[in-house]
Amino acid sequence: MDRGLEVFLKGLPSDLTDNSLQAQLTPFITKKLGISDWVCEKPRRKEFGFITFLRRHEGEKFLHIYSEIAVPGLFLKGQKRTRARLQFLGANIYCRESNHAADRVLLRTLVKTADDRTQQEQEGVKVTKDKNVTFELHSLSCGHYEYLNDRFTYTPDIEWPVLGLVKCARDMVIITFGTKRVEILYRTIHEILVGKSPTSLVLTLWEAPRFFDQTVDLAHLMGGMTISTPAAGARAAERFRMSHLPHDSANHEEILGQSLVYRVQVSPLEFDINIQRLKDKDRLSFTNYNLPGFLPGRTFMTDGLRSFKHLVNKCSAASAVPFDVLFQFQALVQNGYLLPQTVETLLKRLCQVTLSISAGAVKKLFSQIPFPGPDEEASTFTPDEIWSYLEENEKEIRQGIAKELISERASQSLVMVYKVQVTPTRITFLGPEPEAKNRILRKFPDHIGYFARVQFCEEDGQDLFFNTKVSLDPIWKRFKSVLMHGIIIAGRKYDFLGFSHSSLRAHGVWFMAPFVDHNKNMRTYFSVINELGTFNKILSPPRCAARIGQAFSETPFSVDLQDLEVDIQRIPDVKSADGTRVFSDGVGTISRSMMEAIHASLPPNRSNTTCFQIRWGGAKGMIALDDTLEGMIMRIRPESMVKFESEDIRHLEICDMGNKPIPLVLNRQMIKILEDMRVADEWFLHVQNLELERLRMITADVHNTIVFLKRQKVADQIKFSQFIKRLHRLGIDYRKDPFLCSVVETVVLREVRLLKHKARIPVEQGVTLFGIMDEFCYLEEDQVYVTFDDGHLPGTRNLDLHGRLVLVTRSPALHPGDIQVRTAVVPPADHPLRSLTNCVVFSQQGKRDLPSQLSGGDLDGDIYNIIWDDFAVNSSKLEFAPADYPRVSPLNIGREVTREDMTNFFVEFMATDQLGVIATKHQILADLKSAGTVDAECQLLAEMHSTGVDYSKSGIPIDTNKLRGLTKTRNRPDFLAPAPPANIVDRTEIVFEAPIAADDDDDESGPRFGYYNSDKILGRLYRAIDEKKIWQKDIRSRVNSSGMSVWDRLLRHIERRCEELGGVNWKPALDEANRIRQTYEDAIWSATMDYADNTSKRLTELEVFTGCIFNKNGVQTRRQRDKSIRLKDDYDRISKWVRDLIRKRGSKTDEDENYDGDEEDDLDQNGGASLGGNGEYESDDKPSGYEYGPTKSPDATVRNVLALELSIACFHAGIAASRAFSGRGDGDFQSFKVIAAQCALSELEAALTEQRTTAGASFMDAAAARHIFMRN
Repeated sequence: MDRGLEVFLKGLPSDLTDNSLQAQLTPFITKKLGISDWVCEKPRRKEFGFITFLRRHEGEKFLHIYSEIAVPGLFLKGQKRTRARLQFLGANIYCRESNHAADRVLLRTLVKTADDRTQQEQEGVKVTKDKNVTFELHSLSCGHYEYLNDRFTYTPDIEWPVLGLVKCARDMVIITFGTKRVEILYRTIHEILVGKSPTSLVLTLWEAPRFFDQTVDLAHLMGGMTISTPAAGARAAERFRMSHLPHDSANHEEILGQSLVYRVQVSPLEFDINIQRLKDKDRLSFTNYNLPGFLPGRTFMTDGLRSFKHLVNKCSAASAVPFDVLFQFQALVQNGYLLPQTVETLLKRLCQVTLSISAGAVKKLFSQIPFPGPDEEASTFTPDEIWSYLEENEKEIRQGIAKELISERASQSLVMVYKVQVTPTRITFLGPEPEAKNRILRKFPDHIGYFARVQFCEEDGQDLFFNTKVSLDPIWKRFKSVLMHGIIIAGRKYDFLGFSHSSLRAHGVWFMAPFVDHNKNMRTYFSVINELGTFNKILSPPRCAARIGQAFSETPFSVDLQDLEVDIQRIPDVKSADGTRVFSDGVGTISRSMMEAIHASLPPNRSNTTCFQIRWGGAKGMIALDDTLEGMIMRIRPESMVKFESEDIRHLEICDMGNKPIPLVLNRQMIKILEDMRVADEWFLHVQNLELERLRMITADVHNTIVFLKRQKVADQIKFSQFIKRLHRLGIDYRKDPFLCSVVETVVLREVRLLKHKARIPVEQGVTLFGIMDEFCYLEEDQVYVTFDDGHLPGTRNLDLHGRLVLVTRSPALHPGDIQVRTAVVPPADHPLRSLTNCVVFSQQGKRDLPSQLSGGDLDGDIYNIIWDDFAVNSSKLEFAPADYPRVSPLNIGREVTREDMTNFFVEFMATDQLGVIATKHQILADLKSAGTVDAECQLLAEMHSTGVDYSKSGIPIDTNKLRGLTKTRNRPDFLAPAPPANIVDRTEIVFEAPIAADDDDDESGPRFGYYNSDKILGRLYRAIDEKKIWQKDIRSRVNSSGMSVWDRLLRHIERRCEELGGVNWKPALDEANRIRQTYEDAIWSATMDYADNTSKRLTELEVFTGCIFNKNGVQTRRQRDKSIRLKDDYDRISKWVRDLIRKRGSKTDEDENYDGDEEDDLDQNGGASLGGNGEYESDDKPSGYEYGPTKSPDATVRNVLALELSIACFHAGIAASRAFSGRGDGDFQSFKVIAAQCALSELEAALTEQRTTAGASFMDAAAARHIFMRN
């Protein structure tokens, strides 16, 4: 590689940035000299900078023309004077070759940039450079729309008569005046009204803007409120994030959550030209509309909110309106859907009439209310019109079956909980949504409404983005105020209650409102917490919060120990000879009788579970089967398992269980350590290629598609994979339907992007399991016993690991010693260890337990990764000593912990948690350093990461001062580059965005990084996948869509088969079918709102159906991953309920309840049960409510015929035009017809098979009669 050239610049204006310096240099370097491969750097507020040229001769070419030249005979302070030959912005810029060699990493970044540009040119990809469009600002206002005398108008609630600029950059509108800055992201803009008199832009928003103040002394004005103290030597933030815009006489904070319309009055100069430039960006929706001037009768949000809140409190105090109904009415106002005066009128009417309106009828309004606008009728927003919606909604609910669906969503292990989002600017109300039970909710099953889940987040629902340029101290102050003062919801005051360890990391807490229980006792924070246990001996706020938080851990199942008369025994921990190591850290045992009693409280497909993660009183950890125990016994180890004293010990709560093996998937951290252990590069490439080829072939062959859908469990409750197989056997290509095609493509693309951008590579010869201890001292020091259900993972039938070396690790793994090599052994068949399954058993012998050597693990519920692939294990040449960090003593305040101490820690944790920063820094340095993770800097970062992991319990944050001496990492390896953005358009199609280059610093919401091609294995793996090429060539289906649609062909087939039955009269069932479809689509609409990142931008039906929230940047955020899991579970409940309803099954007696989908060997083309096949049953084709054989009851036949009629009617209802949702967004749902078609095919085939069976029985009876007749 060319060694490049660095040029030193002196005399630069101090306020220039990297971007603005590049803009000034481009005419001289790129346009005049034709040099493309260079980059400049400009330290902030300094008068010098640097240019780095990729090729030395190009740098010399620049210096030949622009370098400073000596002035003969002139000296200054003993130095020769020079004259500048480069001028811009009125300054003389002195250029010379730098004293330092060009940075090697920076040169690698320039090489990658040049290679990317060449590749784009070869592929015909045009990178457009976005040009900013700028208006002169004359005034800014925030207000709302209303209809006065049936005329659409805008009423400003607050106005700022200021001068400034309105800049429309690449991704956002930026409004600046004085030291204030307002950012409005394009994705949050529903519509822009363009007015000519006066020239103005009126922006209708989905969510509140982001506000900043660049006042230098704002920190001083805040008076010591700084929470996120920067590291010593770190540069100060350039601006502060604000919760509102200040105003001399009005309170913006009071109304900005509901007044989501902003008007910018701008200069008429070049107004039309600038508007056209904006339209050319093709990023926003514009409507030309001149708003009327002043109209009498306009209202103000402040007055409306004050009056509305007074009425809500009055209704609550008098119990005039049920709380759940009042909650939904307040949410309509709080979330900005309706004006407060409109909802006030509705509430008054509700109090005066005898008709009762349910919460469901009110919640449905969210799907029916559109954005106000010039194209919407004024009558749509009148109280009379909305009241008519409420009456119709209530009528549908009473006639329909929605209550049954609500009950199904809140099943045995779930409850419906209210949610609250607290953002930097507003508070919004959501739900109720399904939430897993915990100890608190289980104790008060009839008072769930008094508890609320509160999420602190960005306006879009994600975590607040860490940015060194922006101080969030004003936002942390706002969050602390909410935690301290509570939230009033529908007349109830909810205050802080607590948080679990996982919810702390997700920035979520539980609030509660006081209530009177069944025993007439007042329940408050203090009484609820006191019943949990004794916490006054814990003097550390984070540790106290963590112990209380055990009661908030999700525990879907529980067992009554008192009813079972369980003998609870306390046994000592197993320790090393010197007592410093605990081998049994967090694990106890149970007898077989106790295990079977737990099984009885679980779903039927969990009966093979032998180890459970539990909460019991003040204890937490794992319990595993000990087959030597007799009777009903549970053994607990108090020293390592009991975290606080508690008398609340009647119920054993189950958090999780080892009911099946978890497929092992590599990640970047594991791969880097394995590389440093000298595992062969060829192994990584091999396992990635196996997965990549599998993914590439999925859409090419229907057999592969079916297997993939089944493994991914897409719409598993309706057996979507089986439906695709049925279509194929009928000769119908699913790819001709956009929705069906997009379901498959979306899930495949998700897996490809995880493979490329997260190195999530499946390893077939590996598994992930809960860890427990060998209670019988059978295993030697370096041995493990790996046991899991045979055949659950591909290629594991009859697997024998005895005597084989295995790699054992645990995530997150940053230290090189976090992966160890051990010997797997299998005990004799009669040994009690052989009773265990789906766990890895660790030895209790030696000086140190293995779990603690693996990233500081223990046995209270940690899961471990085991790899037995001989290629990987045998090619491993090195093994490193494990880390042994000193135990950190938790923060001690020397007194009893108060609620305020815990809320202070919660905010402090949000503000200072730097775990992600440390992990990313570690990945960069591990790539740059020749020693990889063994390098001293990487080992320091691994130790800091360990401190960060413990921070949530210890209260000791990472010492960020240690980062100062580490290698600077402005440039990153290519495998950390963001994915090319992709979006779901028209509800079904995925489209990759064309690349758009930023114009200046205002386009960048965070730090800018360069990327270089990594020569380590992670870089090779990353570059081995061309996701766009795979998408276009292998995934995206291109079939001839002409001719009959999938649904028309399927309908024709069903009609033909009905004729074989002598016709099916399905039309009388059509009304019921339409009601089922309506209820289903209402539930889908609720899910699109409930699981969205924020209250305004709902998910697509595609995301709900696949159970996966789509992230345009390729990889889900942590919050999206968590929500996707809950979304999939919820959709499974919804779809199963609808399936059972259509097929006339009771969900509790469904004969397919334990069916796990098609068997993979049934996916070949060797015959078997099928539509149009030999007439035998598909696995899902048993007639509903039907007794098989000639002794069937007549009632069963009636039930089956009704199910057949209803399923066909539902299919007809499904393929009819979707009822239009008039609300914000499109409601043209597609998935009901999929469920209905699957049900119709199953019922139809069952009826045809039964007809053949009956006909065969009649033939045999007739033959027997003839035989008797002939004999006589």
